[in-house]
Amino acid sequence: MILDSFLDGVRRTVLPNGLTLITREHRLGGVVAINTWVKAGYFHEPDEVAGMAHLFEHMFFKGSARFPGSEEIAQHVSALGGSTNAGTIYDSTNYYFLLPSEGFHRAVEIQADAVINPLFDPAELRKEAEVVIEESNRKFDSPAAVATEMMYATAFTEHRMKRWRIGSNDVLRNIRRDDLIVFFQSLYRPANIIVAIAGDVSHEEALQAVQASFGLLEPGELRKERGPSEPAQTEFRFAESRGDIKQSYSVLGWHTPGEHYPDEEALDLLSSVLGSGRYSRFYRNVVGPQKASSASASNTVFEDAGIFTVRTSSEDADLENVEALILGEVVRMKEYGPTAFELELAKNTMEAGLVLDLEDVLGQAQTLAFFESRGSFTDIRTHLERLRAVSADDVRRAAGRYLNHSNLTLYRYRPEGTIQAVPGAVERSLLEIHQVSAPAPEEVPLPPEAGPPAEATAMAALHSSVLSNGIGLLVREAAGTPSVSMAVYFRGGRLQESLSNAGITQLMARAMRRGTATRSGEQLDREIEFYGTQIGISVQDDFFGFAMHIVSRNFREGATLLADLVLNPVFPQKGIEDDRHLQLASIRRALDSSSERPFQLFASAFYGEHPYGLPDSGFESSVKSIDGDQLRSWYRKQVVADGCLIVITGDVATNAARELAESLFGSLQKSEGLPPAVGAAMGPSQRIDVVEERDRKQTAIVVGFPAVPPQHADWTLLRLLQDVTSGLAGTFFAELRGRRALAYTVYAGTQSHQLGGAFVGYIASEASKEEEAREGLIAEIHRLHLDGISEENLRRAQSHLSGVMKIRLQTNAAFAAELAQNYLYALGLDFTERFLERIRAVTLDEIRGVAKKYLSGENYVVATLRGRG
Repeated sequence: MILDSFLDGVRRTVLPNGLTLITREHRLGGVVAINTWVKAGYFHEPDEVAGMAHLFEHMFFKGSARFPGSEEIAQHVSALGGSTNAGTIYDSTNYYFLLPSEGFHRAVEIQADAVINPLFDPAELRKEAEVVIEESNRKFDSPAAVATEMMYATAFTEHRMKRWRIGSNDVLRNIRRDDLIVFFQSLYRPANIIVAIAGDVSHEEALQAVQASFGLLEPGELRKERGPSEPAQTEFRFAESRGDIKQSYSVLGWHTPGEHYPDEEALDLLSSVLGSGRYSRFYRNVVGPQKASSASASNTVFEDAGIFTVRTSSEDADLENVEALILGEVVRMKEYGPTAFELELAKNTMEAGLVLDLEDVLGQAQTLAFFESRGSFTDIRTHLERLRAVSADDVRRAAGRYLNHSNLTLYRYRPEGTIQAVPGAVERSLLEIHQVSAPAPEEVPLPPEAGPPAEATAMAALHSSVLSNGIGLLVREAAGTPSVSMAVYFRGGRLQESLSNAGITQLMARAMRRGTATRSGEQLDREIEFYGTQIGISVQDDFFGFAMHIVSRNFREGATLLADLVLNPVFPQKGIEDDRHLQLASIRRALDSSSERPFQLFASAFYGEHPYGLPDSGFESSVKSIDGDQLRSWYRKQVVADGCLIVITGDVATNAARELAESLFGSLQKSEGLPPAVGAAMGPSQRIDVVEERDRKQTAIVVGFPAVPPQHADWTLLRLLQDVTSGLAGTFFAELRGRRALAYTVYAGTQSHQLGGAFVGYIASEASKEEEAREGLIAEIHRLHLDGISEENLRRAQSHLSGVMKIRLQTNAAFAAELAQNYLYALGLDFTERFLERIRAVTLDEIRGVAKKYLSGENYVVATLRGRG
């Protein structure tokens, strides 16, 4: 199994001073992660210095004995081509470096000195306290964060979890260097520290480096004050507050025990069934028109306390209905438990999440440190074993044991001016729901429905126009949601790249965020985050762009920042170099990935010299050769009004959105000439095999056949084939994993481009099963036109794909992405509606016919990332 092969490579050593070292050698891409995990957090600071643990974490980067400058640690790590970050939670703090392996020894020295010999310079401490206060202030402006923390403060009467995690402004400003030293001397002892290292370094090499650096930390005396314990809650608790917000937030919490209680995995699965993903109970039954705009569940466990939490947001008028729907689902779970399908789906989702965490070296290091901090890294295996052993009755009994009315706390965060609730009335209303017998869930869930079908309403308020300079503008009004998604896309980019400048579009887009004519990169980041959003980058094969999702009251400010970033970048040299380091690291991580690397091999063989065959981030050689002048020239050619599209969806009036777009983007100039023409991507005419050998346990294989772009009539049927073959209910999963146990991961689907397309299958298998896995995958693809698809398979796929599309298009961000793709691929703005109509009408003969047309020949590429076992 994947997990067994992973754990076989893990080694644990306790240094003479008591520090624990965990290593996992992973020599696949020249990257290494160093993670120092300290079992100390908010729970371990006295009330009089609440917030100090987080401030302590910040001071980690502000100078040590050997690297005394306030920015010196970050600068050294950046110079090594790496990145660094840290995080503090209730019972732990972790610090990590992620970098190319050639800088490993230097990075260990830096991290160890920062942990062992912090300076805590008083001047820096005063400044950093203000930084943390700004972070706290920003958190106060986040309604979801406020609602959650206030629920904790209501649910806990004695335990330190009741405190605001970051701390109060007055306390933060009065924390002194001596306070940090006491905290350090009490808790930053070797017996309380785990160093986890994963990547391109041997255990022996890591041990030598850690012993020479972290080994210098004196054992000292570990003094771990835990604070008061929490008495059992015996009655319902309720509180609420108001703020300058557009939506209302309800957060419900039920106490659970601390680490290692018998029902932990059952409640983890319960949270997944209730609130994780598009197929959760909440998403199907609680989220929708006149219901919630979001609803999620989580089971949070710390060393001596836990809480099962449900978070929702809605229009204030719908708040009580949302709470009733939430508790109705809880009652159903207590009465009947999950269906067999829901439970299996939740187990697979959680297991896959853990496995995916282990695919990159940072994920490996953090996962190992987390499990070791709770007992032993080997608990990764036992955790999954316990998870797999949980039954539906176990989940039902756990829900009944903890999710009771007397153990419930409800906190409401509502807009200013709303009517104050009467606590007694709230309790009586919720208690009535607890006492009502709920209907049993369907054993075979139907595709989720939430109000009117998307195709019946989604396009009703869509407006298409053209700005004065020729930019296309799409605005979709959705007044019921107080948020706006905005994206700006440009045709071309990677489609115009060559071997010599591969990766230039991604580097250009990265560097555009490093500063404008009026704002430094730091100012730009600070302003964007102040308004509660980020500006994301999307660099696809045929287009690239920038997007944001923001609360509607801040839309104008966010759009102004987005326009400044797009129209006025200055490409500072330091910013270019910083982003070059990041991109080079991403190139190396891709080489280390059993999912990304075989697809790179496939694309190169399948598309040849066509730009579609180039790696997403380029090559190390090409990225290293790109300078500032080239980026500015590329920007002038690519960021033009010709073919540009702006999409705005959400709580915004069409006329106002159009006026704003014109004022912000109307000055963008058209290009000086047509871009060079790029021919169609045809694919191979015969079988091509490409193999790359690596030192790993598994072999990953991609098999791809020439197909068609989305504009072609056959594309819809090929897209439907993706749902026939993939997923837990797919034919490939059932045969290659379920029946033949050849792989943990197997799927198939379309690769869509403006000038071509492919239908690909992917499988990752134990290296010794390479031939059987490869031929099995090819055979399953080849037999799709014969007996590989049944009427039942087709009906399930049609229902599934239709439901997925409807659910996905209920969010502004997803709808904006769908509109943009339809526009940029010249499919027509009504393509999604026509697509849904078409897939519902597909017959078995039709889908078998398209499989025969494209997937029955010998003109395909097999790309193999071969493990050596």
